[in-house]
Amino acid sequence: MIDEWDCLFREFQQDCNAQKKYLDFLRVWLKDKDYVALAYMTGILPIKKYGSHSALNMFTEYSMTDPGDLAEYFGFTEQETSELCEKYEMNFDEAKKWYDGYHLMVHRQMGNEICSIYNPKSVVEAMMRHKFGTYWNQTETYEALKIYIQMDMDGLKDSVIRMLAGEGVPVNVGTFSNDMTTFATKDDVLTLLGHLGYLAYDSVNETVRIPNKEVSQEYVNAISTMNWYGVAESVEDSRKLLESLWALDEEAVAAGIEKAHDEMH
Repeated sequence: MIDEWDCLFREFQQDCNAQKKYLDFLRVWLKDKDYVALAYMTGILPIKKYGSHSALNMFTEYSMTDPGDLAEYFGFTEQETSELCEKYEMNFDEAKKWYDGYHLMVHRQMGNEICSIYNPKSVVEAMMRHKFGTYWNQTETYEALKIYIQMDMDGLKDSVIRMLAGEGVPVNVGTFSNDMTTFATKDDVLTLLGHLGYLAYDSVNETVRIPNKEVSQEYVNAISTMNWYGVAESVEDSRKLLESLWALDEEAVAAGIEKAHDEMH
């Protein structure tokens, strides 16, 4: 068993020579060896490819873009999260808003089934602290997200804006080189963000979107420190408009809608 097999690719992103040696070592060590009954590797990134071929083509891969029949084990299922909310006296609808959004396809004998997966780290923190919030950024910071979305290749900025508005955007996950440095198109960046958990992938419609409130907050944090001033202001205006709506403040709602209408024209 090898945990975080891709650590070298994430921690030493620019050292291509070391990465190649590492993959060659794994291939020589594991491939077609009589002493290996089963090799089990976990990590964020899929197995690195050399051109059109994989250096480790003897593995069956399960990922965020193609989870297969292991999808329900990638996190807490909706039923498990509901039971935890009942046990710890937390509001399930609120938990769904904060931590749901990863809808993975499970392959069954009777047909495919969509499974809602919740971030286990965040759900556990929310239950133990008895408070919903952004707990994912204790392991990942918005700076990591900022690096990728500020590339803005092929209109990435527009795609992020659309996703912040709740839309899904088309993506081709087939061009991804399975590392964190080789980006030829916007699709490569979006695919990486899907593997990192910053986006949820819809394999049926081949689109990605921001999964939930917790992750959306990470995008807001990242954008607030970038030169996307218009976007940051629009996000903040949307937040204020929603708060006014829930507060039944009709004057503030009317002013917010009028401002949005003026900006659109």
